[in-house]
Amino acid sequence: MLWADIEVIYMNSLLLRLSIPIFMSTLMLCTASAHAEYDTLFLDLAQGDEMTQLRIGVGETPPGSEGEKVTSMFYLSYFNSEDTVKVMGVNQEEQEVEILALGAGGFGYLKDPSLNGGAEFDFELSQTRIDSLDNYKRTGIGFRTQLFIPVVAGLQSNIGFNIRPFFLSSDWDDQAQLEYEYQLGVEYAFSWDVAIYAHYRYVAVIDKNDDEIKLAEGSMLGLRARF
Repeated sequence: MLWADIEVIYMNSLLLRLSIPIFMSTLMLCTASAHAEYDTLFLDLAQGDEMTQLRIGVGETPPGSEGEKVTSMFYLSYFNSEDTVKVMGVNQEEQEVEILALGAGGFGYLKDPSLNGGAEFDFELSQTRIDSLDNYKRTGIGFRTQLFIPVVAGLQSNIGFNIRPFFLSSDWDDQAQLEYEYQLGVEYAFSWDVAIYAHYRYVAVIDKNDDEIKLAEGSMLGLRARF
């Protein structure tokens, strides 16, 4: 057996072992939320000229004035863009990018969102598909986070990133070393449960030749809510 085949088998086995805790956590979270005193529906919807982002989740927010600020959840996420791809800053053709993800994590504000801000931390099992970039298709585990930093009462700045490294992907040695995205923006939180936001988002891939391939870039307007 070739060494490359051994590496692929090992990485597939590693990905499976890493995926099991995520799915077990998701199942436990689903069971807990079914018996929670305060079950929660989470929505995050955003739209831009080049990009669309949809997230819907369910989870548990413990009862009480303190517990109502943090939600443990699992969610489904769908990202789509139709933008001009750039390889090392050089424009290529327009391509469609789709990212479908199953995530588990937590979201919430601290004691007072206008004074203390908040955060979101998630693990995701995702699949990225790019139609015309050599039929790019990649499944792997990643980590995403957002930080909410108060500016004035209700108004917050937002910084977030999502990283999907090669060593957590079943086909890491095929087309990419790293997938990543980041966002910068502002949002207005009407309460702990409802906020509107405007973000700049950048989505890219570092390929096997260490070249950066920009997949999507642009601004988005969005709404985030818990019920």
